[in-house]
Amino acid sequence: MSLARARRHADLALKAYAVLGGAAVIALATAAWAATVFTVDQKNLKFSVRELTISKGDSVEFTNSDDTSHNITVSGAGFTLNSGLQKPGQPFKVPLVKTGVYKVSCGIHPNMRMTVTVE
Repeated sequence: MSLARARRHADLALKAYAVLGGAAVIALATAAWAATVFTVDQKNLKFSVRELTISKGDSVEFTNSDDTSHNITVSGAGFTLNSGLQKPGQPFKVPLVKTGVYKVSCGIHPNMRMTVTVE
């Protein structure tokens, strides 16, 4: 193999390692910035928290630990989502991708209310 060809191969190998190394850094950074899922329990006809602050892109999962069904509505920042009839033991996950204040309530139990702030 000529010296020029060997240098070209070495140069291509270095570029390939640089690209692969950069891809690995991006993959690690993306994993570190992955969205978080916050769990809010429903027990004794109450939410486990009255207020929750999360980051944009995180999700809230409402877990029904009561012996009765619920009907969760989340609304705010131009967004409304309803769980439908949420039976005991059934989770309801809500991804929140816009900043703002979201009101959460149960359509069956009017005293069940909470606020989620997305920063």
